[in-house]
Amino acid sequence: MTSLNDEKKHNIKRPVKRRKLSDVIEEQLEGMIRQGEFKEGERLPSERALMEMFDVGRPSIREAIAGLKRKGLVQLSNGERPIVTTPSADTLVSLMSGAVKDLLTQPDGIRYFEQLRELFEIGIVRYAAEHATEAQINELYDALVLNKNSLENHDKFVYTDIAFHRVLASIPNNPLFLSIHSALLKWLIEARIRFNNTEKMIKNNTRSYHEHVAIYEAIKNKNVMEAERAIKIHIENVFEHYYP
Repeated sequence: MTSLNDEKKHNIKRPVKRRKLSDVIEEQLEGMIRQGEFKEGERLPSERALMEMFDVGRPSIREAIAGLKRKGLVQLSNGERPIVTTPSADTLVSLMSGAVKDLLTQPDGIRYFEQLRELFEIGIVRYAAEHATEAQINELYDALVLNKNSLENHDKFVYTDIAFHRVLASIPNNPLFLSIHSALLKWLIEARIRFNNTEKMIKNNTRSYHEHVAIYEAIKNKNVMEAERAIKIHIENVFEHYYP
């Protein structure tokens, strides 16, 4: 038997939230792209044609196209119709970027991401120690030399630091590894403290460089356990010395 309270509960008004026209158009265009009506490399119809197709104004079309761009489904050029593209690993990273930067400002946010980086890079260096080709090891050495030559220029050192780790991440030949790892480093480096003390800056850079040498030597010698130990020491020291 239904009680009065149950009747009242079910009679509460629950207004249906109306969807924005641009969201509906974006969804329909996305469906058309995924179903092959608009193929990769083809241009979408003009704004005017899309306005007529969906019977809407220009702002709704532009918002819908912007949404498709964020998803990596179209590429925009000034004054040209959008070109249909295939989403890449970089698209995924771009979608994550805003949320990640917010998380990095939270208590323990940097620590969580450094832990993520450590686990990620342990896997990469273990793979590199087992599978890196002579050409890849030579490329890692070249990155190491550039890193050494930039010890006294902090901005240049950061650039060559990223380049060294980027070579590491490229060894498995997996574009997802490369995109996610590059973004992870970029997010973390943006959160690092800046040193006003030049002597301290050079000291930290020198320590970091020697840790890179240890990583390189372990990979060159195909010593998996030593490579893992070297990367763990490196990332723990980075966290200790470069973050407030």
